[in-house]
Amino acid sequence: MPPSRPGSRVQRRVARTKAAIEDAFVQLVLEHGYERVAVEDICDRADLARATFYAHYPNKEAVLFAVFNRLIEDLMERVAYQGGPWNEVRRDAMQTGFKHAAENPDLYRACLSDARTRQVYVSILNRYVEQNFRDRLKALNRQPRIPVPVMARGFVGAHLVILEAWLAGELQGDIEELASMALDLFVAGGAWAQGIRLDELGYSTGSPADAYTPSPD
Repeated sequence: MPPSRPGSRVQRRVARTKAAIEDAFVQLVLEHGYERVAVEDICDRADLARATFYAHYPNKEAVLFAVFNRLIEDLMERVAYQGGPWNEVRRDAMQTGFKHAAENPDLYRACLSDARTRQVYVSILNRYVEQNFRDRLKALNRQPRIPVPVMARGFVGAHLVILEAWLAGELQGDIEELASMALDLFVAGGAWAQGIRLDELGYSTGSPADAYTPSPD
């Protein structure tokens, strides 16, 4: 086996250091809240010198943005529009979102733990959702009935209602059940805003989530 290049070792060391800083940051935010966490606390928890921290991040807010950007990038890559029947796309995207939260509960709790972290999380998520909607509308050759930024903010707000209730233990159920709750809450309105007819969703009466149950034929 050829020896690893020095650059590769440096990159791995940098990645390990950043991971230690970010893991310490998330745990401290969960324990004390963002405002009460200082750079010194992060360094103590990660067992790193302050100089090492500042070699990678200028301040704790930079860590905040790094953590949330990566989390939401990963989520949006998983739910990016790939084509297919509208009802299946929406169902799969919703289930993927809750599965992602189930895989990363501490990160999501840290995102929503206080006013500042929530503000950053919502801001980043709005940006990604807006682009996702624009990509979807372009692929479907649709014109939105309300401005895309407004539609994105509405989607994010409804998403947070379900997500926060679930993380707080107010809602019970598996990922499929949670996705159905979210779809019942806002899918019909979201479809209308994007110019989708209800019959295209696969239902005309009853629960919106009924459209997300595959037909036996």
